[in-house]
Amino acid sequence: MKTLVKRRLVGWAAVGVCLLLLGFVVVPRVLHGKEQEKEVITVMTLEKIINVSELSTFTAVYNGIATVPNPENPEKIDYYVSYESKVNAGIDFEKVDIAVDHNKKVVTIKLPEVYITDINVDIASLDYIFLNQKANTSTSSEAAFKACEEDAKKESEKEKAIFELATQNAKNILTALTRPIIEQLDAEYTLEIR
Repeated sequence: MKTLVKRRLVGWAAVGVCLLLLGFVVVPRVLHGKEQEKEVITVMTLEKIINVSELSTFTAVYNGIATVPNPENPEKIDYYVSYESKVNAGIDFEKVDIAVDHNKKVVTIKLPEVYITDINVDIASLDYIFLNQKANTSTSSEAAFKACEEDAKKESEKEKAIFELATQNAKNILTALTRPIIEQLDAEYTLEIR
């Protein structure tokens, strides 16, 4: 049976943000000993902060069993192959929409749709059950690997939890990247992520 085994957060982004904020916000204030003048919050400023293309915000370990049909008769199955894989989900940061309402003092960030960004099948984990012994050839690994990738993609796209957790992690990362900058520039502004 296929199971969703674990998840992993993108922790390096939070550490990098903390170090960046320490270097650009805290250290100058300590050295100068005074409050810096407020700057105007702009969409361009915020877009520069999150200038990355694709970010995987969730990783799941996925175990499954794929079927490999007979190439001459696709209705017959040549063999089954069990596998282990890692499935990454995330967003395209280039499609993040940022809007600033200066009247209401609100910065709104709209997330694009979460999608499966990468599937890594562990080729060493492949285990075969041949129904057709003639299919047990040196080329069976290539067909099995492709079948496992397709199976992992198809099955993981059905798992709502993967997309929900990837969305929540993307919101957390965007909050960690932008909220400190917004507060530094003008503490009266609030952040909304949708």
